[in-house]
Amino acid sequence: SEIDSDVFEDCTTVKDNFAKTVSEFTKCSINYSRPITLCKSCIDVYVDLLESYKNLSKVSVNGTECLHYYINLDRLQVLETQYSNSINLWNRAKCYECYVVENGTQTRTESKMAKTFHNYYNSFSNCTVNTDAEALCSHCMDDYIILSNFYGSISNANERIGVCIDLEDLMNGTWNSWSVNCCKFRRHNEYVFIVSTSSVLIITVLLYIVVQFCGEKKAPIIIQQSRFAESV
Repeated sequence: SEIDSDVFEDCTTVKDNFAKTVSEFTKCSINYSRPITLCKSCIDVYVDLLESYKNLSKVSVNGTECLHYYINLDRLQVLETQYSNSINLWNRAKCYECYVVENGTQTRTESKMAKTFHNYYNSFSNCTVNTDAEALCSHCMDDYIILSNFYGSISNANERIGVCIDLEDLMNGTWNSWSVNCCKFRRHNEYVFIVSTSSVLIITVLLYIVVQFCGEKKAPIIIQQSRFAESV
């Protein structure tokens, strides 16, 4: 949309607005770094940051874009550096996978993939909340498998961040919780098997040692030959 000249009268105004959005995005990304909800919590301020940067090229003074004064005439490239850092952080987190990008422009609309994931996650989460601890693992198993399989279908295991960082962090937390609460019985059975097998092996070795060192040794039988046999 066109910039209203009454709102942005000079380059200082649009520059200050850009500085404000950069500051807000930086603060937001830090505040929602753990647990990670950067994409969901910072999408609005990130889009504002992009728009404020575009305004620097839309507003002109004496026929020269404001962006020219803060980039082409700035050796330190402060404005461009702050903008690039924000873009790089957003891209490293793969937030663009959680929100629709139209014609190269980031929007506030959640992607179909993210919506589907959240639907599966909400079903699983509701199951765990409304189920007693004793029956949780068996009752919520189907929802857990559906969620886990869908995440596996959208993530790339060969990349450092397989999918939008919000979803990855949420799934990692789900796996850890499920492992602690629902895999302990399997681990118990494994421990019993290992202990039993080890005990049998130790007993077998001990019995072998006892037989070898504590058993009676029979004297060898010596057959005496007669003189007749010796002379033959």
